Amino acid sequence: MLSREFSLAGDSRDTVFYLSIPAGADSGGIVNKKERPHVRIVTAFAVMLLFLTACQNDPDPTGIGLVPDADLIEALRFDSQRDSSALRHAVYPFTMTHASSSVLSVGFADGDSSRALLRWIYLPDSSWDGGRIVSASIRLRSASYHIGDVNASYRIEAQEITSFWNSFTFTTDSLPTLQRQAVPAGVFEGTLGVSDSIDIPLDSTLVRKWLVNSHEGKYSENYGVLLVAPNGGIRSFFSLDAGTGLAPELTVVIESNGKLDTLRGDSGDDTFIASGPMHEDAQRIVLQGGTSVRGKLFFDLSAIPPASVVNYATLYLTMDPALSTKNYHGADSVLVYESVDSTENLLSSTGVITRIDNAMPGILIAEGSPVTRAVQNWVNGRGNRGFILVAMNENTDLDRIALYGADADADKRPRLVVTYTSQP
Repeated sequence: MLSREFSLAGDSRDTVFYLSIPAGADSGGIVNKKERPHVRIVTAFAVMLLFLTACQNDPDPTGIGLVPDADLIEALRFDSQRDSSALRHAVYPFTMTHASSSVLSVGFADGDSSRALLRWIYLPDSSWDGGRIVSASIRLRSASYHIGDVNASYRIEAQEITSFWNSFTFTTDSLPTLQRQAVPAGVFEGTLGVSDSIDIPLDSTLVRKWLVNSHEGKYSENYGVLLVAPNGGIRSFFSLDAGTGLAPELTVVIESNGKLDTLRGDSGDDTFIASGPMHEDAQRIVLQGGTSVRGKLFFDLSAIPPASVVNYATLYLTMDPALSTKNYHGADSVLVYESVDSTENLLSSTGVITRIDNAMPGILIAEGSPVTRAVQNWVNGRGNRGFILVAMNENTDLDRIALYGADADADKRPRLVVTYTSQP
């Protein structure tokens, strides 16, 4: 089959037509050059006549008017702004753990707070025979992230934890039941640069308890410490997942039989817990990292016929820079997922990262298979539960990204553009 594509310029629906020529149709080709020499002349004349006739047909310069209507396939475009599609949004807190985070955020700033839990389950005791603990400390290496005045004096306390916890199950809801000593077992106070490290000296009584538990095989009773910073803003430190050279270190110097020996913590566990207010706004979708506030976005697609084939879909989101935070990283990306359960706020397994178009500053664009597939599902009647929006670094940063929502000005509210083909 031979085919050719035509595009009609200026059509508001971005209509595209396809011309189809059945296979086997007579194209005027020469069957036998020796027996039919005159065919070439007749064919050339016919082609020229058809060409001149098409060119003189001013309303239809492409010649599309010569194609029967039955052979046209129409591609249409749905634009939520142009077509006045109903739109709504919401935000909700998502309870999550930060067990896999590469940083531990600690401190208070701008209405947000964050605490970290840190423990070493096992301390090698091959050379320990109950000798005197000369010193013990936790070294934390600063990550390039902070909220507040980086030059302000920073105080961080290590409070002994006296109840069991696990980073993979510990959430904000777990914090009120966590047991710990009010009097700090170690304190650091001073200033630190972006890439500095700090040492928190620890009470030797607490460290001896950890050594005894390791020696007796009671590893699960080494509960570690809660790191709290009551002043100096929020600072981030590399976690145990950061790898060699960056991860926190527990160092214990022991004197035994007149000799000094150094032990280091092993097989650790850590996480951080952030909390803060939700920023609910009728004209904004405010996503928050750390405390994990996510957004939901719904478009009414009833204007697209149910039997349509979705060729492509693009979501446009406009940022509000005044309400977004600009800390070390700066929030400029969002993950977009299809919502598969609006009650449980379950999202699809595959999302897409928004990008910024240099021609449209402040606009985040989400496109590709996940977005197109979601719209196709909704057009097919599989339940339109909308999109779920997630801050790009919600597992590590406490950054806030604000997007204009459903009740914002028409040129700023979320926009969905869908190119689709209606079934004949």
